Amino acid sequence: MSWAHLLGDAFSASDFITSWGQFMAKLKNHGPFKFPKPLEKPADPTQYAKEEPLSAKQVNPVGDLWVTANNCKMETFSFCLTKPQLSNLQAKISSGAEDRRSRLISPPFESVCAVIWQCIAKVRQGLFEPQIVTVCRKNPKHDKNGVPSNSQIISAVKADFSVMGADLKKLAMLLSESNNQGMDERNKIEAALEKDDGVSDYIMYGTNLTFVNLEDASLYELELKGQKPKFVYYSIHGVGDEGAVLFLPGPPKDSDSTENNVEERLISITLPEDQVLKLKIELKKSGLLVENDHELE
Repeated sequence: MSWAHLLGDAFSASDFITSWGQFMAKLKNHGPFKFPKPLEKPADPTQYAKEEPLSAKQVNPVGDLWVTANNCKMETFSFCLTKPQLSNLQAKISSGAEDRRSRLISPPFESVCAVIWQCIAKVRQGLFEPQIVTVCRKNPKHDKNGVPSNSQIISAVKADFSVMGADLKKLAMLLSESNNQGMDERNKIEAALEKDDGVSDYIMYGTNLTFVNLEDASLYELELKGQKPKFVYYSIHGVGDEGAVLFLPGPPKDSDSTENNVEERLISITLPEDQVLKLKIELKKSGLLVENDHELE
């Protein structure tokens, strides 16, 4: 399944595919179509029209191609992280926190992305380090009852300090869900699109370095003839020059496992081609990527 939509997300797509399987197995009855609730609008409808979103930008018209042209050639690589690797990383970040209040264990997504953010800053040698990043995650109010919607929260996060030399815990806290509350930019993006009656083309992934948390997507709930998926993967085409990082659940240990029992996480990174080899070197220095890791093409 593939689609092109600025605010479209993997959470609703996964729910749709799961529901399709239930319809095929006649476990779910067809009923009247439910329309999603629109985004809550501000009291002042012109509020967001005055503010340009940090997480999206207008690009040259793409016509029927649906993918914008990059200023450089992009490359994607993926690798898996085991549960022990994630635990060691979380412990390392927490032990290096500057004060006792900061020594709470960071979730896997924030921990991994903090390291990748800093590694990319080192690759870009500080002068062009990404100080503004976009964070995409599941809306806690997401409706899983078959109602299609744009259920992904899109937040812009800014570091007002050097990312290269920052404490990893500080970066992880910036990326955290609690820190991003109230910063959802979907209304701003919609307002920007409506300025030209929807005829202008915009991109979101890769406008800034973009971190996408798909850990809570229902990737492995589809069931056909008693069989569940062995491996599920999402990818994004047309990522802007700043790059994107996808954080996905790995495959369950067995067919009876739920996603809560998943041991691995799959990391997929898209960056300008000339930065990929340098990033792999930095990831190995950080311990996130090891020599015997099975890298996926």
